[in-house]
Parts: sequence; C-alpha cells; structure tokens
Amino acid sequence: MKRNRGNIIRYIVLLLITGATLFAAGVKATVDKSEVYKGDTVNLTITAEGDNVKFPVITKIGGAAVLGTSNAQQTTIINGAVTQSRSRTYTFAPQKTTKIPPFSVDVDGKVYKTDPLSVKVVKPTASKAGAPYVLEMKLSKNSVKVGESVRLDLKFKQKRGVKADKIEITPPSLQNFWVKEIKGKKQSLEGDYVVTTYSYLLFPQKPGDYTIPSVVANIGTRVRRRSSLGGLNDPFFDDPFFNSFVSSIEWKKLFSNEAKLHVDPLPDNLEVYGHFDIRADVDKKEVYADKPVNLTITIEGEGNVDDIQKFDLNIPDAVVYADEPKVTAHLVNGQYKGTFTQKIAIVAEHDYTIPPVKFTYFDSKTQQKKTIRTKPIDIKVKGGGKKAAASAPKIEESPQLKQEIARAADSGKSSVRVVTKESDPAVKYLYLAAGMLLGGALTFFAMQYRPGSGRKEPRPIVKQIRKAKSDKALYNLLLPYAKEGDFIQEVLHRLEENLYKGASHKIDKDEIVDFFEEVVEA
Repeated sequence: MKRNRGNIIRYIVLLLITGATLFAAGVKATVDKSEVYKGDTVNLTITAEGDNVKFPVITKIGGAAVLGTSNAQQTTIINGAVTQSRSRTYTFAPQKTTKIPPFSVDVDGKVYKTDPLSVKVVKPTASKAGAPYVLEMKLSKNSVKVGESVRLDLKFKQKRGVKADKIEITPPSLQNFWVKEIKGKKQSLEGDYVVTTYSYLLFPQKPGDYTIPSVVANIGTRVRRRSSLGGLNDPFFDDPFFNSFVSSIEWKKLFSNEAKLHVDPLPDNLEVYGHFDIRADVDKKEVYADKPVNLTITIEGEGNVDDIQKFDLNIPDAVVYADEPKVTAHLVNGQYKGTFTQKIAIVAEHDYTIPPVKFTYFDSKTQQKKTIRTKPIDIKVKGGGKKAAASAPKIEESPQLKQEIARAADSGKSSVRVVTKESDPAVKYLYLAAGMLLGGALTFFAMQYRPGSGRKEPRPIVKQIRKAKSDKALYNLLLPYAKEGDFIQEVLHRLEENLYKGASHKIDKDEIVDFFEEVVEA
C-alpha cells in the first residue's frame, strides 16, 4: 500500500514538472547571435503560443537602444488542432557584453517570463599577413595640431586567384574629426597580393590622444543554392546568368589594425591651420544713396578652409547684409587647398569706409600665429546727406510766435509774422526765417491733404516695387529697408536663397506693398 502511495506521488510530481515544462515552453526568447563585434546588430525574438499575446514594450536592452521591432505569426494545424504562434523581434546593437534579463509576456490572460540570455561583444582581430584577404590602415603622421590634416590610407589586399564577388569597406567615422574622402582609388601589386587603396583626410577638431579604431570590410562570396529545377551539378544550370537566381551572398568581416594619433592644441584657441591669402573686392566705389555696394571677401590657400567662420562688418549708419559663405576645396599634390568666398551688401546715405577685414590663423610655414588683413576701401555716395553735419541753431519761440504759427496752420497762408524783442536783432532774423519755413511747410501739407483731395499718393518705394522685374532688382530695392522689421528681413532672406542658392521661393509683391502702405498710414 505504501509502495503504491509512493508511486502515485512520483507520478503526480512528474506530471506537474512535465506540465510546467510544456507550458513554459510556449514562451521563449532567442538571439540570432551569441557573439558579435562592437556595433553589430542582434535580433532578440520572443515567441509565444496562444490566441491573445501581449508582448512587452522594450526600448533598451542592456543599455543599448532598440533600433526597431517586427512581428510575425504562424498558424499550425495538426489532427484538426489549430495552434497560433506569434513572435516579436527586437533589434539592438550592443556596445559591450550584455546580459538580457527575463521579460514578461501576457498569454491569454496569464503572465510568463522568458529565460535570461547573454550576448558577448568580442574585440575585432586584425587580419594577418599571408591570409587570403588583408586590410591595413596607415596614417601619414602620428602627431599633428588642431586643424592640421593627416592622411589615412586603407589598403585592401587580395591574394591572386582568390575571388571576392563583393567588397564593402565602411569609411572611418570618428568623433572630434572632420573626415574628407579623397575621390578615386589606386590599384597596385605587392608580392602575391592585388592591392586597392582607399584614402581619406582627417582634420582633428580638438587636442588629445586618439586611437583610430579598426575599420571593417565586408567580403561577399557567392554561394550556390540547390535549385528545385535540377541538381547543382547539372551543366544546364552551370552558367553565370542562372547562378544569379540560384545563389546567395555569404558575408565575412575583415578588420584592419588600429592607429594612434596625438593632437596638439593651437595657441589662443585658434581653429584654422594652414597658409592663406586674403583680399576684398567691391563692384563699385561710387554709388547713389540707398543703393548697395557688393563686397566680396576671398580667402585662398591650403589647410582646413572649411573651418573659417562667417564675417560680420560694423559700419556706422549703414545697413550691412552678409550672405552665407561658400567653400570650394580639392586635393592638389597631396595638399588640401580651397577657397572661402563671402558676399556682403552695404547700403548707406553718405560716404563711408569699409574697414579692413582681419583673419587670424596658425600658419603652417612659420609655425606661428598670423593675422592677415585687407586694405580699407573708401566709398563715395552721391545724392545723400552729409555725414556728421553741423546742427542748426536752436530757436526759442515767444508766445506771440506760437499764436501766429497756429493761425497760419488754420488759414493755410504761407507767411507768418514774427514778434521778437527789439533789443536783439539777430534773434529777430532767426525767428523770421523759422516762421517762413514752418509756414511754407504747413501750407504744403494743407494743400496735399486737405479734405476732399482724395487718397494719399503712394510712396515712391511702392511704385518701384511694382516695377521690379527680377529678384535681383527687388533685392537691391529692399536692402536699404532691412531694419524695418522681421517681414522685410524674411523677404530678403528668401530673395537671397533664390539668387545665390538655387531656391525658387515665390515672392508676393502685394504683401510687400501692403507692408509699406501700412507703414505710411501708421
């Protein structure tokens, strides 16, 4: 009897364990790779069997952000029994060895946990000499200054007779560096290897000691798949055209060596290194008032010309509008050379001088801080007011003068009788002149805007806006009004992009006219 009780207990325990195992097997987690290199992606897939499955919301796995998710569903029918299997895949790129914790999954109202997993991140191993494929990285120098270029060469070596159907080399991506690819690749022979060289220029932006990490190359080799139309050895299917339909690419990673680079700072927090010349040119030295003079600043030379900052000029009593600079650069005999160009429009009502434009950098030839500058440029303005004109004498009005001016304004008469003290003849003539000028002005405005005279004449600028036949004409017309408000500045910005950046903004002249008419009425 005791033996039977013991057997029954063992059967119950076995059933409980088996049932629990079978039920737990309905929810599982898997990874497609257990070992990866830093930056490679891993797919974590959680699969559950049930009619109503609620997968967890996962945004990070072991500190690495989830890059994307995908869902899949499968229905299986065995002996009339229908089983629903659902899965969700989370893609992430671990930067270090990662332990994946258990995740909770709700299946038909019950919550189950997945088993913990781990993904090991291994350090890349550089290819070795004598291997079928070798990837080597070499710097032209190991110590530079901020802004000084250093050449990085990647040599992909492939043994003669070894075939690679596809080669993909990832260019270096570095923090605190500008990376410029040198167009074109060079091919050569080195012993048993066919060598393809890819080159880049690195411009360090900050001082320090850097390790240039391994660069990766993906080597693709075509692998034939068994076709349902025939065996692999069937001569009918053994041709390049058919192989493209019955084969796939098998990829293998190849890593280069690492490289060390020391970067020294430039004095006084300078950012540009090289050797340059500067000049400033204007399209005219004589101009009518309220018409623009176009200044062009040009800096040419060798070095990190891309890091030259935009210039802003301060010219008293003038409107200055600076375009965004343009940089063109190319490689000449291994040297990075370029041209920095910036256009600046200047509008004023009197004569002015464009001050010298200064540019300070670290000179590669003298190995010292250097400042280069342009010469000042004098601009003659025609038809404008005189700069710093003498102020008119101040006239004090007597009570009688104020009354006469008021009566003149009411009657529209052009003469005003000035009453002054007989003891001061000079003041008498000043009062007389002021009265005549003021009376004339009041008469003019009374005639222009008396009741029944109709609408005010439009401002000359309004007529000119309507007559402007091109964006350039409208741009030059509006430039003197750049400080009128945000609306005019926005219109000038859109016109500038149309003229210099190939944009096609539509400019509504009616809106501009309305703006100026509102200013008149205000």
